[in-house]
Order: sequence, then structure tokens, then C-alpha cells
Amino acid sequence: MNTVSQSVTPPRRQWRQTMGGRTLLWAAVALSFTSSALCRAEHTAEQLEFFEQKIRPLLVENCYTCHSADTNAQGGLRVDDRNGLIAGGNRAAAVVPGKPEESLLLRAVSYADKRLQMPPGEQLSSEQIADLTQWIADGAAWPSEHASVDVSAPNAEYDRLRREHWAWQPLQAVDPPTAEPQSWPRDAVDHFVLAKLNAENLQPVADADRLTLIRRVTFDLTGLPPTLAEVDAFLADQSPDAYEQVVDRLLASPAFGERWGRHWLDVARYGESTGSSRNVPLPHAWRYRDYVIDSFNADKPYDQFICEQIAGDLMPAASEEQRREQLIATGFLALGVKDVNQRFKVRFIMDNVDEQIDTVSRSVLALTASCARCHDHKFDPIPARDYYALAGIFRSSELCAGVRNKMGGGGLDYYDPQALLRLGGEVKAPPAAKVAKAKARLEEAQAAWEAIRGTPEGLSRGPNGRPKQRAFRVKFDEAQQAYLELSDPSLQGQAAVGVRDAKEVGDTEYRIRGEAELLGPVVPRGFPALVQIPNAPAIPAEQSGRLELAQWLTSRDNPLTSRVIVNRVWRHLFGRGIVSSVDNFGTTGDVPTHPELLDHLAASFVDEGWSIKRLVRRLVLTRTYQLDSTALAANVAVDPANRWNWRHTPRRLDAEELRDATLAAAGKLIASRPEGSPVTELRVMELQNNSRLARNIEEAANESQHRSVYLPLVRSLTPTSLQVFDFAEQGMVSGNRDVTTVATQSLYLLNDPFIRRQSLNLSQQLLEGEALDDATRVNQAYRKILGRNVTAEEATRAAEYLRDFEEAVAANGGIERQLVSTPSRAAGGPAAPLDEAPATTGASTANVAAEPPPDPDQIVYSDAPVKAESLGPISPRTAAWMTFCQALFGSVECRYLK
Repeated sequence: MNTVSQSVTPPRRQWRQTMGGRTLLWAAVALSFTSSALCRAEHTAEQLEFFEQKIRPLLVENCYTCHSADTNAQGGLRVDDRNGLIAGGNRAAAVVPGKPEESLLLRAVSYADKRLQMPPGEQLSSEQIADLTQWIADGAAWPSEHASVDVSAPNAEYDRLRREHWAWQPLQAVDPPTAEPQSWPRDAVDHFVLAKLNAENLQPVADADRLTLIRRVTFDLTGLPPTLAEVDAFLADQSPDAYEQVVDRLLASPAFGERWGRHWLDVARYGESTGSSRNVPLPHAWRYRDYVIDSFNADKPYDQFICEQIAGDLMPAASEEQRREQLIATGFLALGVKDVNQRFKVRFIMDNVDEQIDTVSRSVLALTASCARCHDHKFDPIPARDYYALAGIFRSSELCAGVRNKMGGGGLDYYDPQALLRLGGEVKAPPAAKVAKAKARLEEAQAAWEAIRGTPEGLSRGPNGRPKQRAFRVKFDEAQQAYLELSDPSLQGQAAVGVRDAKEVGDTEYRIRGEAELLGPVVPRGFPALVQIPNAPAIPAEQSGRLELAQWLTSRDNPLTSRVIVNRVWRHLFGRGIVSSVDNFGTTGDVPTHPELLDHLAASFVDEGWSIKRLVRRLVLTRTYQLDSTALAANVAVDPANRWNWRHTPRRLDAEELRDATLAAAGKLIASRPEGSPVTELRVMELQNNSRLARNIEEAANESQHRSVYLPLVRSLTPTSLQVFDFAEQGMVSGNRDVTTVATQSLYLLNDPFIRRQSLNLSQQLLEGEALDDATRVNQAYRKILGRNVTAEEATRAAEYLRDFEEAVAANGGIERQLVSTPSRAAGGPAAPLDEAPATTGASTANVAAEPPPDPDQIVYSDAPVKAESLGPISPRTAAWMTFCQALFGSVECRYLK
């Protein structure tokens, strides 16, 4: 029977004890909780008595003030807990049971290291040091208080859920049903959909027109609008396979990987910094971004894609290039939010393990396994022992994100260059003498910093109002950077974030109430029992088990992995998943609207080689996908959410599509991939949101003309163009983005320099065509922005707007009133309510002030060409066309896809 130690907190006791003329005030705090079986096996009664008489009083008197749970735990070290001593702080393990010579605690108390002398100011006696040495040599005995509870008792409710809940059952072989009219379906998928429509007495709408269809499929597959030439070619091609040829062209486009890779980056909670209380950049994260995009463009089989991200470092590689790629893939496990300001190393480790378990379980299996960290899952059959079976796998893996924890750190304290994956490449070692000199400077600067840190002299303020110790800290940081530039392996060759097997692998202990230091019995590494897979791979004792976990996840007999990814693809193409809760297939999630269709697609997906492109191709060629988006009143009354797919659900373009489409319409989009990321240039030190470096990152994002997937994504510094339109939450798995309609979106479309700049760019392009008349220019604007020709009524309104605006600017009078009253005319229709607001002209009343506003992109109109810094001179005619283009960019039709 497995038992865990349940907390029995003893009364807080305080007493005074006189020893050698000194008064002790010490508290018996809550003891470390280990299993009674382990305690009896390792520690004798005599050893425990020695600890209570000699060691605990010594630690309380000399160490608790700075190194306990109730204090700051300086250096991340706790001495009021055995596991804290063994895990160590920021430096290394303080105690290695049975090995005094390897225990940092003894080096500190013996003053063997001038930089590490504890307790400071007064060394322990030789007798006390001898006691500590003996205690460690004998195994570092530590008593426990516990109450045993059974964690392996059968759970009848769990057994029932495993047998009955739909998601955890094997895939069912299902033949497509027969439905009327039999001429309607084009694929087996359509048979399943039509059968449901018949059962619900719903009639599907007509097919979408060709213009709507090419715009829809181009955005869905590439995230970009079709070019005018592509639209004209498709409309002119009357061959029966014209649409199929368009689909194949889009699938072969590099833009496909950029679009569908971004979907996975949402799931992978991709970001280029640690986030949390100390936001530290991750300069090498962009390599994982590029790996994902390349994988989708290459149509890498999904099972291989998952295996590489879980265990790429453990997989065989046929070439050096493949080895590098697989190492980069493991960045999936390293890119989550991290609290580098965590003072306890063991908590830092276990919090990261929890984050990895949560990411893998939600992204691949749509399970909330992390809920079992503190107790058995309340809703799904995931006991805590299954959580810790997974935790042992990730606990046996070393996180290589290039960062470490340190409470109250500054400068480069959070940087750990050894915790990065080396990708090879030629490395030219710097001269040894130069390295030695830099190291000596670093040691000197560090000693000076540590000597003045926190002292009265250091805290006193200099002429600039800052503490004097600040100058010492700056010098220390500069010396660190100089030394790293010579010795840092990531700076001397290519590096990536990811994981690798730890030096010590093995099973981990159950953590009582999820607390990292409170250990229960050891739980063997393994996989969730929720899904039983025949001949599941055994985890070798000498490896972490990540490779075997990857094999278990991608087994043909695992019904979750294929169901989850098929459902994600369906959601991106149809607006709603067959299971709407795409990240949760558990009992608290939704049930599938078409369970037989889901299993049919999942089984076909596996049988056909786990190909994402093949699945996407099949779905966009269905009749269901090609339906019009018209809302029939009779159908809306029965199925307002379109659960049964009687029409194609309209959707708003996401943040990246809106930005990229704006650049494309203005002729400014750079289709090529940029090298690296602006974050690459940052040091691995805390990045303040109001700092100059943060502003540099924001400016880099604002000035970029590359696709949005390549914008820098420092957590908490999301580019405005993405943040305003419901960008993915970068701290968790996000298979579904929110879609909101809020005032800030209209304000962005009215006032943001990016929108106004692209409106000006497009207007200038239109006006450069001297052979064009204004009617043709208006039509071109409609085609570039909305993807269609202008109507006669819209053309008349646009002409009136352009004429009135230009005359008002030239006359420099009455412009404020006209700008307020005419914006809807420019877009070709009456003003809409807020939730549908076209957010029209960019020439707001602020733009007609007598003096230029501070923003250099704000344009001041007068009766003569006016200069707008960085934009060049702009005439009244150009100003009119600019506001007209901005009105179209802000229209509902531009933001929504039918």
C-alpha cells in the first residue's frame, strides 16, 4: 500500500535555551514530511536524536534568520527543510547526504571560500562544524510527522468514467451515412453533415459565389487576401478543377506554414520572454518559431512533429541538420512562463514541471492533467499518482531556457548560459589571456559589489539621488557581460532553448498538497491510466522517459491525439470545433456535435500518414466548407449557433490577418522571413515595460513590414496591432482565441499611426497611376481592401466625399464639421452601431489643428501641401484619398470574412 504524509502541524513552540552564555530563541517549525517507510529505512533513532540535540538548534540559531520559509531565504536556500538543503539554492546543493566533501554547507561554515562565508561575521566553532560533518556523513537524518493515507485505493467513479466518457474510448470505424439528396455531398464529410441536417429538419444554404470562395480559402490557408491577379485568374478559369488548383497552390505557398504555424504557436504558448514577476528575454526563442513554420510548410507528419517537440534530443538523426532541428523542436517544453524571482530552487523546478505537464496534456490530449498536482482530479479520472508519474519524466529532464531562479536578482543574475542547447557550428576560442583578464575583472567587480551591497555606505545617496552601491552594480553587470562575450557558449556558437535529459534521472515523489518540499512516497514514472494502450513502451531506468511518452502520445491506439488535432483543424476552417472546447475533452468540456464524423476524420488522418495538409485539403474541398454564409431565418430560429453547419459561419479576421492584409493592400508587405528577432539583441536581464529597451522592441514591431508572425513577442509587450484584436494569451494553451468588439478597436482604426501610414501609402499608389481616372481609382481601392468591385451607389458616394473633403481642406474652413458628418459616406453606407462600427476616417478633428500635434505621423492640413514628418509633403488631394482608404480599412466588410 502506498501512503503519503498528510500534514499534521504541531503547535508552534518557542523556548529559550542557554548555551555557552548565549541565549537561543528558536522555533520548531513545521517539519519536513516524508513517508514513514523511507524515514525508518534511512535513519536510526540515534541519528534522529543527534539531529534534534545538535543540528536543529545550530541551524535555528545561525541560519533561520536568512534561510527559512518565514524569511527571505537569501540565495534561494532553505535550511528549515531537508529537501531545501538537498536541492540547494542559487549555487548548488547545500547538503549531499553521505558526502560531506560535496556539501556546499560545510564549505560555507568552514570559511573555505572567501566569497561564501556563513554565518557572516562569526564562524562556527570547530565542534559545531564537526557535528555538521558527522550529520551529513550519516545521511542527514531529519524526523517527520505524518498521517498516512492510501493513495492507491480504487476509485469506482474513475473506473466508470474511463469506460463511459466518449473521449477516452477507442476510435470507432464508421461508414458514412446515406442522406438525401444524394447529389449534394462531394465527400464523405458531407454525408455526415447532411444526415445531421436532415435529422434536425434544416436545409443547407446555397453554395458561395466564386469571389467569396477565393477570398475565404486564401485567408484560411495563408492568412492573406488573394491578389488582384489571383482573383481575376480564378474568375476567368471555368475548368471544373479551377478551385482545386487554387487550393493546391495555396497549400504549396510558404504563407501556409506562416498561417498554420501561428495556430500551433497559440497552442504552444509561444513567447520570447519569461513573463511573470521578472520579465527576462529569451533571445533564442525565435528558432522554435521558425521550426514550427517550416514543419507545417514541409507537411511534417503530425506524429513526428509531436515526438520531436517532446523528445527530439533523444531521437535518432540522419544528419547534423536534422539533429539541430530536433533540438530546436524541444523548445516547446521550454517556452512557458517562468518565475525566475522564485527564491526556492525546488519550487522553481516543480513549477516548471507543472507548466510542462499542463502544456503537453492540454495541447496534445485536451486534458487538464495539471489539476491533479495537489489532489486527485475532481472531474476527470486523473489521480494525483498519474500526475506524479508524468512529473517524474519531466523532473528527469533539464530545462534549458538559459535562465535560473534567484530571489531579488538584478543584472545578469537570472542568466544561465550553461542551460542552453548548443547547436554546433564553428567556434573560435578567444585568447586564453583575454579570457583570464576578463574573469579577473569580473571577480574584482563582484567582490566590490558584494562588499558594499546593503551597507550603510552603499545605501547612502550620491549627488544624482541614487544609492552609491548602484555604480558598483553597474560595473559588476558590465564585467559580467564582457566576460560572457568571451566565455558564453551561446555567444560563441548557435544555441537554442529546449530540454535534455538531466544528469540524474529517476522517479519523483508525490508532493503533498502540491507543495514542492513536502514529499510522500516515490511514484514510478509512467503515463495516465485514463487511456489504456496495448504494449505501451517501458521507460528505461537510465533515461527520462520523454521518448517513451512521445511514443505513447502518438500511438495509433491513443484516440485522443488524433481526435484533438482533427478537431483543431476543423475549428480553424469552420469557426467552431466539432467539440467546441478544443482544449478540454474532459467531462467539463463540450460533447461533439458529430461524434461519428470526428472519429471518421481521426482514423483517416492516421491512416493517411498524419498529414495536416492532406486533411486541410480534404476539408476545404467539401461542399460544407463551400457553402454561402447567408443566415436563413428559419434555420436561425432552430440553430442560431450553426452547430449543424447549415451555412458557413462568418468570422472576423484575427489580429495577424488584419495587419497583414493592411500591409498587402498598401503594397508594403515583405513576404520574406526576417533573420532572427529583435529580441535576439537583448541581454538576459529584467526588462521593464517603461524602459528604453522596451520602447526599442515596440518601435521595432511598429516599423516592421514583415508578416505578423515574425513580430517580437516579449510577454506583456504585445504589439498594439495584435493586442487590440484579441491576440492569443501567451501564458497558456490557446486553441480558441476570444473575439471581442470594444471601443479600443475603433479608436485604433481611427488614430493608430500604422493604419494611417498604410492608408497614405495606398492613396499615393492610387494617385501615381496617371492613366487612371478617379472612378477607376475608387474601384481599385475597393478591390485591394475589400476584394470586390465598387457598386454604383458606393462610387457616387465616394466621389462626393473625395470632392467635398479636398475642397474643404483647400479652403481651410468648415472641415471639422464635414469630417464628423461624412465618414460613413466614404465607406459607402450609413453609420453602424458600435459593435459594427466602420471606424472610418483617419483624418480626425485632431488633424486639422493650427499647430502640428506631438505625434510625427499626425498630419496637419492647410490650403497648401503640408509636411508630415517621416511621411513627406501631402496635398489636399492626397489627404482626401488617404482618409477614404482609411475609411475602407475601418469598415466592417474589411474586418469580416464571409
